Amino acid sequence: LVNRLIDHLRHNRDLLEGRRVVFYPVANPDGLAANTRENVRRVDLNRNFETANRVNDETNGLRPLSEPESRALQNLIKDYSPSRIVSIHQPLTCIDYDGPGRALATRMAQYCDLPVKKIGARPGSLGSYTGETLGIATITLELPGEASKDSEDVLWDKYGKALLAAILYPEHPS
Repeated sequence: LVNRLIDHLRHNRDLLEGRRVVFYPVANPDGLAANTRENVRRVDLNRNFETANRVNDETNGLRPLSEPESRALQNLIKDYSPSRIVSIHQPLTCIDYDGPGRALATRMAQYCDLPVKKIGARPGSLGSYTGETLGIATITLELPGEASKDSEDVLWDKYGKALLAAILYPEHPS
């Protein structure tokens, strides 16, 4: 889905006019290879950020940002100071938001069949860190569990306009 979005933007450069879009397609390469949330050290990277609600333990990391993957993502966020962040996950079938992301989540939902739900900032999560701690509109596009079986074309048809809406917000994609 991200590769398809990148390709679409390459062929429609006018959509990027006045915008900076940064992609970080795989935050957890070890987890992707092993089809798990954890990295090679068995730490859930989406619970490894420095937040008021984080829990230090073996699953979340014994200290905040104990993992190089989490530090790399934090450094990327510090370097670019984004106004919004969109993360793609599975399998909760909704558009979740943290921080000031409600309006953006609502706009994205206009372009796909996912409801907006405020799941709540999970301890040490990216959403808790960027949305609640840093005050950045943070969206988690939670695809259905079966979405991993869909082709890139099907995923683009279902969610492409929602991702474009996130980039173009507050304007509408055409």
